[in-house]
Amino acid sequence: MGLLLFAALFAAGAAVFISWYGVPGDKSSIKNGTVKGSILSDVPSTITVSEPEPEPVEEIDPEIKKTISEAETEELLEDSEEEKVVDIIVFAGQSNMSGYGGNAEEAPAVTEGAGAEFRSVSDPTMLYSVVEPFGIFENTEIMNDFYMKRGSLVSSFINTWYEETGTPVIAVSASKGGMSSVYWASEAVSNEVTDRFKRTKEYLESSGYTVGNQFLVFLQGENDVLENIPDEQYLTDINVFSSKLFVAGIDKFFIIRIGGEKGKHDAFKRIADLQTELCRTDPRFVLVSTLLSGVGDDHMVDKYHYDQAVLNLLGADAARNGAYFAETRRDPEIKDIFSGEDYVPVIYDGI
Repeated sequence: MGLLLFAALFAAGAAVFISWYGVPGDKSSIKNGTVKGSILSDVPSTITVSEPEPEPVEEIDPEIKKTISEAETEELLEDSEEEKVVDIIVFAGQSNMSGYGGNAEEAPAVTEGAGAEFRSVSDPTMLYSVVEPFGIFENTEIMNDFYMKRGSLVSSFINTWYEETGTPVIAVSASKGGMSSVYWASEAVSNEVTDRFKRTKEYLESSGYTVGNQFLVFLQGENDVLENIPDEQYLTDINVFSSKLFVAGIDKFFIIRIGGEKGKHDAFKRIADLQTELCRTDPRFVLVSTLLSGVGDDHMVDKYHYDQAVLNLLGADAARNGAYFAETRRDPEIKDIFSGEDYVPVIYDGI
């Protein structure tokens, strides 16, 4: 009798688990926006948006090119007999991810062995030491952003990630300033980011590295307020964009919540609130920083962009919280600066 009762309880529990998360081993149910309770569960999984117009790829300033070209190639753990485990992290988003307000000279030097850049566009044949402005060579007609790149959060992120996890980061650039969610949902852009990730993974595996975590850090959303993108379209666009990356192998989207305008720090609160709820209700998205909600005017270089001091703090904050998730598979405890309260997500253990 006891065995029968146990079997019945187990079956009931399994049915509930599958109804929420799908069949174990089949991740399709958590990659297509059907997670029960997710803010994305009621939005379309497909959308037709206008494709971005191709742009000519401009020549990089010779002085910048000379400085960055001096970066040495990086072979992580080259002489070690240990397994060469690395984490792939794609850095995607708008101009604050690109580092428009930054200053490369004020970014920290990356700790030796902490990480490297894979230039999936300009030279997908080796790893490079990370130098700022990060990703300045990684431009195509679809994702052309070199003039926005002045100094980023990436170097600080890599240093903190390595301190917290001991695992080197292979960083991949995928940013484009001034673009709403419509841009990211387009087929051309979602394919562009997916291809950059895939080329990185293929290179690493063919070069003897073991790929551990595969995350995408996303800092985007200001233009959705400026362009009056409706809530449902924003969520649909994010659903479409992220789903393609999840299917390609990205484990999680780490969301850095957007800030505001100079003199009006709650100007983008509508989208920031959606980002918070997205991470709270959907296990595929992890909130890793709300720091920008508390930045004062003295650290904004113009109406929308943050200086290098903030980018350094932001990179460290996002990495610290992201590393906590990577190590524990639980959402980090974060103070929501808007409300002053602790951010409390729905807990999805092991997903």
